[in-house]
Amino acid sequence: MRPAVAHTTLFSYLVTRPTGRTVRATIERQIADAGQTVLAVLDLRHVPVIDFSCADEIVAKLVLLASDASTRRSFMLFRGVAEHHLGPIDSVLRRRGLAAAAESTDGKPLLLGALDPRATAVWREIWSLGRTGVSPLADRLELPPDRVRGLLDDLVARALVIRDGERYVSLHHALLDAGPPASGPADP
Repeated sequence: MRPAVAHTTLFSYLVTRPTGRTVRATIERQIADAGQTVLAVLDLRHVPVIDFSCADEIVAKLVLLASDASTRRSFMLFRGVAEHHLGPIDSVLRRRGLAAAAESTDGKPLLLGALDPRATAVWREIWSLGRTGVSPLADRLELPPDRVRGLLDDLVARALVIRDGERYVSLHHALLDAGPPASGPADP
């Protein structure tokens, strides 16, 4: 499966729940308008402030939407995550038992929120490999293939990894596969 890619640049100051609702509604509308499954890239590089209520309204609720397999229309990748974003985002995700794929401002992979340490190790390996199958991943991690498959299924269910037949693809790799956006960033 190759999702379409939608890039979104957010407002600069993400404070107050109403602001968060407005931003999230705009992003949800863009996803719905795409008419297919979307890899939504939310760029936080120009967001100097995100408070807990906005992190909950935007990040947590979009991650909830993406992780709902019955209505999955999106995968979420948060880019440009700086040190000052980590507290609010990680806190709201952990409180809700959610996890999100992200990249730091220097492009390093970040897994934010609540996730089993072994699932985190699998996620990191997929991120570094880009695309892989169960057996090569089990060999690299020195884990039984059935255990790796279970961890991969959890990552797919949480919309942290894309399943493409018998292979699993990191969101970062799917973004690279898709190439640059046709019309540039969309502003909510």
